[in-house]
Amino acid sequence: MAALGLTAFLLGVPGASAGLDFLAERFGPGRGEGPPAHTVTAMDSAASAMEFRREVFDARPKPTPSPSATTIPVADSTPAAAPAGSVSEVIYAAAAEFGLDGGYLLSVATCESGLNPGAYNAAGYHGLFQFDQTTWAAYGYGSIYDPTAQARTAARLLAAGHASRWPNCA
Repeated sequence: MAALGLTAFLLGVPGASAGLDFLAERFGPGRGEGPPAHTVTAMDSAASAMEFRREVFDARPKPTPSPSATTIPVADSTPAAAPAGSVSEVIYAAAAEFGLDGGYLLSVATCESGLNPGAYNAAGYHGLFQFDQTTWAAYGYGSIYDPTAQARTAARLLAAGHASRWPNCA
């Protein structure tokens, strides 16, 4: 417990020095006259650290935008059309059906399988979005290697907030 209090004091947590102040008042020189003049409180330490950070932040050079020939165009609010290719079109259609960005869903499939509907992982994952048999039985339909079924199932799960099913890609 003492280590926790000392750590809090050193980090400048407000009120963390209350125990030390109590001990100084109770047993320190002059008993009850308050902390000696050379004592730095946690609030002083925290304020000093914040002032230092503010000065360092203010001293940094400010970036100035400069126009260039490679300026990235601002995207409009209309969804982009799928790139040519049947797997991409299927993924974009599934994304649109469930209100997702087609590029996002395509990036998850690219990360998981390299856009290969017949992909298989020795750990037991199959298809475009690398479903395992248990998840596919609970949420999928038809063949686990069907790109349309895979894309629609993945889009439905992602739209429902299940991005954690694809921890490395979603």
